[in-house]
Amino acid sequence: MPATPLPASLRARSDREAIFADIEPYLGTTVDERVEIMAALCRAAAESIAAHPAGDRILAWQEPRSAQSEALWLDLVRRARPTG
Repeated sequence: MPATPLPASLRARSDREAIFADIEPYLGTTVDERVEIMAALCRAAAESIAAHPAGDRILAWQEPRSAQSEALWLDLVRRARPTG
């Protein structure tokens, strides 16, 4: 009796094969089509967060900046402001 083959989603594959399988549906799409795909993903994420009991807390959370990142940001702001 031959062994039952695994479903395609459970078969071993290389990272390269996995990546190309994941992006295959989007190959050949236009920029406008990709914008629509991204907008749909953002809407789905927003709906998911809104349905979560801690949705407000999730949206309010910000990862703290490192001291180095904060200093760089302040330097960039200082340079961008007009002098006078």
